[in-house]
Amino acid sequence: MTDAHESALVAHQADQRVAARVVASRSTGVEDCAELLGMLGLAKAVGLPVVDPPPRR
Repeated sequence: MTDAHESALVAHQADQRVAARVVASRSTGVEDCAELLGMLGLAKAVGLPVVDPPPRR
């Protein structure tokens, strides 16, 4: 991994954590927060379990 790629990855992870905090502060409850984080692809950034959707037929 190059230094630039590693720096970009660290910056992206930091941005995801900030976004997750904003979502959490604006959500109306725990379930709402978890659902929004999942929809936005931020669940993994905050350590929530991520369930892959079933394959489409």
